[in-house]
Amino acid sequence: YDYIPETERHGTVRSQFQLWFMVNATLITLYTGAVGPAMGLSLAWSLVAITAGTFAGTLFQAFHGAQGPHMGLPQMIQSRVQFGSAGVLLPIAAATVAPFGFALFFIQTGAHAIMDVSGLDQAAFIQFALTAAAAAIAIVGYRLVMKVETLAAYAIVINFGLLTIAAFVMLPWDGMLAKGAFVATPFVAQFGASAIYQLAIAPIVSDYTRYLPSKTRGAAVSAAVFFGTVSSALWFEAFGATLITAFPDADVVSSLWHLGDSAGFGLGAITMILAAATCLITAAVTAYSGTIAFLSGLEAFRRIEPTAALRAWSIGIGMTFVLIGSLSMSEDTLGSFGAFLSILGYLLIPWTAVNLTDYYFVRRGQYSITDIMRPDGGIYGRWGWIGIISYLAGFMAMIPFVSSALYTGPIAAAIGGADISFVVGLLVSSLLYYKLAQRLDLAAELDLVRK
Repeated sequence: YDYIPETERHGTVRSQFQLWFMVNATLITLYTGAVGPAMGLSLAWSLVAITAGTFAGTLFQAFHGAQGPHMGLPQMIQSRVQFGSAGVLLPIAAATVAPFGFALFFIQTGAHAIMDVSGLDQAAFIQFALTAAAAAIAIVGYRLVMKVETLAAYAIVINFGLLTIAAFVMLPWDGMLAKGAFVATPFVAQFGASAIYQLAIAPIVSDYTRYLPSKTRGAAVSAAVFFGTVSSALWFEAFGATLITAFPDADVVSSLWHLGDSAGFGLGAITMILAAATCLITAAVTAYSGTIAFLSGLEAFRRIEPTAALRAWSIGIGMTFVLIGSLSMSEDTLGSFGAFLSILGYLLIPWTAVNLTDYYFVRRGQYSITDIMRPDGGIYGRWGWIGIISYLAGFMAMIPFVSSALYTGPIAAAIGGADISFVVGLLVSSLLYYKLAQRLDLAAELDLVRK
């Protein structure tokens, strides 16, 4: 969670493409693509919603990628500029829960895959083993994460390439395309799920791009994050939509296994083994970032010296909570994941709006790294009221548009339950922050940064 000096920078833009491809190349992404068809949306319209939502969400996520090489800092520490060293605890709480929440679903679906192929009825033991392995990879750190992601990428491309061919050859496409219809509410739900799925990854992007040399062009980094994410997200979400349309009474993971088995050559078993491996690896990626966010929040109170022991203890404790959550979660993975995505969107969308508006339109990347790393916030202070007010205003503006299992706002109810709150949150937080930031004496601040 510290600054990465130039002497320790390494990696290439290509490695970032592979990393973000693999972050989405998991069973969880299949569930994201199944939201619309599960609500009665036709396969064709589901694919349209998936494509539009993925492009919209990934666009914001990719813009965060350029911040990493330029600043050399983890994503959430950068937010001290907008929120202050103490005020940033508000979005950091969400940014800590989000990665560990993803890890929970990765562990659970990975265990599901192993049980499907092995026939073992040992859910608790398998989840424990996956959690321990993911924690170990995260503790070793960035270099190991990148190595295992690179190796897994080639295997996944080959495996899902074969599954895609099997799907085109074996599934009843005429009947599948005739199922369902265009319905506004499921369409917006699928669009929102696909967009929020990518926006929810935004708090971890710079945690990995910060290792690139500072001379790396920001546009190249954003392009690598964008196309790496989009290529796997569209592929896997479309696959999820196809599977739930073809097998509406079966779980998405079981349907994938069944399709592979039907193709022969042990493809079903191979798919489940690789799927479990990718869930494990991606759980390590998210655990690494969740811990970074948590520790950067603790630094609001005093400077913490990064040590191997601290990393091991913090990741270990975080993954213990992940295991407890995974063991106690219901079997309705699709429903639970949909609710999780909704909550993440409500909490993280105002943050991403404030952070990107400041970086690209207000301060334009001109920051004092030394002041950001100070517990008292330095020139940015402990409380960034402009950022906090903009965040809260965006969050409050979203409430009437919210549509979830827990609460449906009046405007969402009036438009048939469609949830467009994320659009409202982005607009309100970004526009308000830009307006309020006009009061800042940026010229004086820039003089201090140059000194």
